[in-house]
Amino acid sequence: MKVTYTGLESELTPVQKTKLDAAFAKLGKMLDNGRGEVEARVVVSHTRHLNDVEITVPYYDHELVGDASEADLLIALHEALAKLEKQAIKVREKWRDGKRVPSGRQETWTGAPEE
Repeated sequence: MKVTYTGLESELTPVQKTKLDAAFAKLGKMLDNGRGEVEARVVVSHTRHLNDVEITVPYYDHELVGDASEADLLIALHEALAKLEKQAIKVREKWRDGKRVPSGRQETWTGAPEE
């Protein structure tokens, strides 16, 4: 999964970076659609003592968005990823269940015996 960060004032530590990469890799496996590499855009903004994080991932015909606000940047990133993961599971199940159709022709039973 390709991740693009915007608005980070300071670099993440290597330990934080590896944890985030692992979380994004897990999300990338869930969203793998065979069309190529999935791209995630992470936008970080700071307001007073809060870090606002918004993660956007295009998935089929619409975008999945996870956002969170916390004082700690790493916690905000993980919360946004958790929200995005929930959305991905929900959309994937809807897509999978909506594609199921019975094969062949269906016969309807009216309850009346045939003569």
